[in-house]
Amino acid sequence: RSAKLRPFTTRRCNACIGADMLKIFLCVALVALCSLAGFALTRKYKLRKTFMYDLHNFNERFIGEVSYTRIPLSAFFDKYEYGTDFTAVLAEIKSKNFKPVRIEFPYLTETEKRLAQDYFSMIGKSDAKSQGNYLGAVRAELEKEKTDSEAEYKKYFALYTKLGFLFGLIVAILLV
Repeated sequence: RSAKLRPFTTRRCNACIGADMLKIFLCVALVALCSLAGFALTRKYKLRKTFMYDLHNFNERFIGEVSYTRIPLSAFFDKYEYGTDFTAVLAEIKSKNFKPVRIEFPYLTETEKRLAQDYFSMIGKSDAKSQGNYLGAVRAELEKEKTDSEAEYKKYFALYTKLGFLFGLIVAILLV
């Protein structure tokens, strides 16, 4: 008998092609989902950065107001737009007639909470000259906290998004 060789063909059945496409789609979806999870883990760092940025901007603007225009504190609170959490703090202070409030956001460090509480308990309580001196003294500390929160956000944003992507990629490779 003579052995008849069959020519090599690359045709595949439609079911096999469909299964491969499904695997590719699921792997891409898995990588995207893990990347999104890594991005979601950076939310608290973004909120912290935004709050400290708003507090720093509020202080800078308030220094100008105390030095020159001297509008009432309630009007100053409404004059500028800030992030949602910072705006909520301002609204609570205003609703409690400018009495001290507790700032309890889970993304703030204890030092930042204490700094913000001390800051809001001091503003509007003395004459313009003393107020200007206090705001100037607090300026460097607010700048430091703002810079620290921005640096930490940049560090963890890059870390968590890359780790999420790599984790998704590793799981996708293991599944294939």
